[in-house]
Amino acid sequence: MAREVLRHRYLEAVVAEDALAAGKMAFISGPRQVGKTTVGRFLLQSEQNVFNWDDQRFRKKWVKDPVESVADRGPGPVLLDEIHKDRRWKGRLKGLFDLRGDDVPIVVTGSARLDYFRKGGDSLLGRYIPYRLHPFSVGEALRPPEPDRILERRDSVFPLEDLMALGTFPEPLLGGSAQKAARWSRLRMERLVKEDLRDLRSVRDVEAVRVLGDLLADRVGSLLSVNGLREDVQVAYATVRDWVGMLQMLYHCFVIRPYSRKLHRVLTAGSKLYLYDVLQVESEPARRENLVALHLLKAVHYWTDAALGEFDLMFLRTRDGKEVDFIVTRDRKPWMLVECKSGQTAPDKALVEYARLFSTRHNYQVVSRKGHDRYFPEHKVRVLGIDRFLAGLV
Repeated sequence: MAREVLRHRYLEAVVAEDALAAGKMAFISGPRQVGKTTVGRFLLQSEQNVFNWDDQRFRKKWVKDPVESVADRGPGPVLLDEIHKDRRWKGRLKGLFDLRGDDVPIVVTGSARLDYFRKGGDSLLGRYIPYRLHPFSVGEALRPPEPDRILERRDSVFPLEDLMALGTFPEPLLGGSAQKAARWSRLRMERLVKEDLRDLRSVRDVEAVRVLGDLLADRVGSLLSVNGLREDVQVAYATVRDWVGMLQMLYHCFVIRPYSRKLHRVLTAGSKLYLYDVLQVESEPARRENLVALHLLKAVHYWTDAALGEFDLMFLRTRDGKEVDFIVTRDRKPWMLVECKSGQTAPDKALVEYARLFSTRHNYQVVSRKGHDRYFPEHKVRVLGIDRFLAGLV
């Protein structure tokens, strides 16, 4: 299984059987160096069907005539990589699809700008299906479990200790060196700010954005205070807010919103922030919680993108201090509660209270003790070691 996972990724089957089988384009987005192009290549029948914006010959043909630019293709789908760097990529892609979409299956791969430009007014509406590729996880599988079958599988493809020490991205994780993984993380952050940020939007003070990125790493799992960040970076409130938004578009970080539907005394303001690269998080407890958040987000995105329901990741915090770290909603209703604890194996009071209030199907208290597994039927809460919990997700 591990060797197959290293060669193929979990999105390949759903992209082939969903978007391409329906005659639609597949848009695969995700963080820098997560393996989007590799996934795209495995969907092809011919290596000559890879067309990259950084190839000058292709670029010249593309801007002149998109149809002619892929005329030398072989059989099967074509992969258009990084074409979002073209200012007019949407219009040109629409023309290509409308003229040749029936006989040329199209896979488009890119990162922030691909996701950014499919928001708002979209001339490609109805012509594509978006998918979000995530880094590796403990239970990485070619055929991820459907929502109603989570935690049935216990196989750990990647040990938890490796993900904590080496991160979840392919290159550092498979490299096996903590020192090289730290260097990779640092260089990735530099390129993200200096290169990807430039492609997304013009920013004068790039170094200030880098400082902001460093500050965000210290706020993982906490309520995000834009005003506090503004004071530290010494720029305007609106500027910090925009920069945090851009770092989300660049897949540096993600935020989860508070759940508040039909509840009294809950805090509805503020969001919690986590990073895609856990190596940026120095505190071990915060890194562990970040890893749980990443696994949950990966599951939520996969189930939603694969049309298995509408899933979202949120959290709960009340005015009197009660908190549940994560709430997964299914079709806008609470479906799973997850509370992270270091050593507490007795069910958390807030988790028990809201499990009863919401009648959620799944209620987990995730603890750092490996192999731990105990169910409390009177509370309908299962206390699990983090290794077992993560292995049962996507």
